[in-house]
Amino acid sequence: MIRSISLLLASAILLVLSAGAQVVQPNAALTPDGFAARFLGQATFGPTAAGITELKNLGYDFNAWIDREAAKSPTYSAPLVVAARSSGGITSITNAFNRRARNEVMISGNDQLRQRVAYALSQIFVISDNNSAIANANEGSSSYYDMLVRDSFGTFRQLLLDVTYHPMMGRYLNQYHNRKADPSKNTSADENYAREVEQLFSVGLYLLNADGTSQTDGTGRALETYTNAQITEFAKVFTGFTDEDHNANAVGTGTGRTDFPSAAQNYTEPMKMWQGQHDPNTKSLYHYAGARKPDLPAGQSGDQDVSDAIDNLVEHPNTAPFISRQLIQRLVTSNPSNAYVARVSGVFVNNGRSQRGDMLAVIKAVLLDQEARQAPFIVDPEHGKLREPYLRVTELLRAFNYKVAAGVLPYDLGSTTEGTLGQFPLAAPSVFNFYTPDYQPQGPIGDAGLVGPEFQIQNAVFGIATPNVYYNLTNTTVGNFSLDLTTQAALTDPAALVDNVDLMLTSGTLSSATKTKVVAAVTAVTQAMVPSGSTLGLTRSRLAIYLVAISPDFAIQK
Repeated sequence: MIRSISLLLASAILLVLSAGAQVVQPNAALTPDGFAARFLGQATFGPTAAGITELKNLGYDFNAWIDREAAKSPTYSAPLVVAARSSGGITSITNAFNRRARNEVMISGNDQLRQRVAYALSQIFVISDNNSAIANANEGSSSYYDMLVRDSFGTFRQLLLDVTYHPMMGRYLNQYHNRKADPSKNTSADENYAREVEQLFSVGLYLLNADGTSQTDGTGRALETYTNAQITEFAKVFTGFTDEDHNANAVGTGTGRTDFPSAAQNYTEPMKMWQGQHDPNTKSLYHYAGARKPDLPAGQSGDQDVSDAIDNLVEHPNTAPFISRQLIQRLVTSNPSNAYVARVSGVFVNNGRSQRGDMLAVIKAVLLDQEARQAPFIVDPEHGKLREPYLRVTELLRAFNYKVAAGVLPYDLGSTTEGTLGQFPLAAPSVFNFYTPDYQPQGPIGDAGLVGPEFQIQNAVFGIATPNVYYNLTNTTVGNFSLDLTTQAALTDPAALVDNVDLMLTSGTLSSATKTKVVAAVTAVTQAMVPSGSTLGLTRSRLAIYLVAISPDFAIQK
């Protein structure tokens, strides 16, 4: 019987995958529950039956749902690992335990919108636990993620300021213990953070219009935002950071006691400024219309220099479209129209109350825009995005009532890591994330002038390894996780079963071609094919979920 079901499965997979060779037309005639599930697929780590019911009870008012989410208290991961160590459940906080704690708040946190936005921000303001300084920093990496959670609905200025002062970013991009220039030794300030805060965290490489399009010269060449001169000047700003040691009487070290004081390693509290190693000279920042302080005077405190520099970056005309486009890409679609970017960018500049960088207002603008919500965009071939591998796993877990084994920090995905998925939260290979916002895959997408960031990690290795994760999760376990398919197993009609899976995984957008093939495969499973220890309903449910999970319909978020 096992051999029979295996042959059937192989045949069914070929049937479903054959749809990938065609252009599958997603279904756009969604039910209200389908529209709710689609919204939750963008705004959370995956729809749940309870989440769809909550939206139904709100009259499918997505704006009210966001307000409700914003009122919730944040769920933090660092306290989970600290509590586990304090209770004796673990003897030390390792990278593996930090990952488990972050899995827990992402997958199970009641504040799903905060968690989802924080995850998006973690791919813009990147640190990586593949760096030993981050991996070995006790609960530091979780503290950094928690900071993103806390700031998800605050202001972009506070977010960028907190990123700058966080000791994990300090260690990752070298502004921690960044010394001022010393002409006698022919040394200069480290430029790493200065370069990335400009290139990746605020203004970007090229001058932009409000709609995100590039400004060009007379020959059509994109105009660069900055030169190395700006990097050098900003590098002077980001000197003098050291660990917070709560010692108001700290004494410097070295000749003249100007070097950083001795202090215990602190991985969670904002770094403090040691004026003895902060560059006291004038600094020339960005000169643009309305810039409050394009030039910093000599003799300012280090903290004042940093504050002024953050203002200079946040208020730069490039920052609103540069950040807005990336948030749209992370949550809704890889190729937003210029008008979509302009609308979100406009809210970034002014939330309606003359406030700049209101993150909650920006997130609302991203998720409630017509390009995110209206049905015609479901069938627009240029709309949508390749689902991130980690999110496909979390969506499977949440859609089908996951169970997690008991134990200390139990949210362990086992061997399912960046090595099998191509990505894992806070594990990017570099500060440039797992993929770049402007990556163009070869073939029809690139030929059409479109981008597909997530395709940068879609290769032959992960094309096999990732479906294996779905198979294991659907049929047995992945790490400490398993699925509770009681609801699906009770659906004796194959069409009704596939409709349920369609709602939970693809929001009702499953193409008629794929749905027909999956229903046929499920219907073909007979009692004689059921493996020992299973039931017909459970066997059919596992097959239906797996086939939809590996379909192009689920791969592309519409």
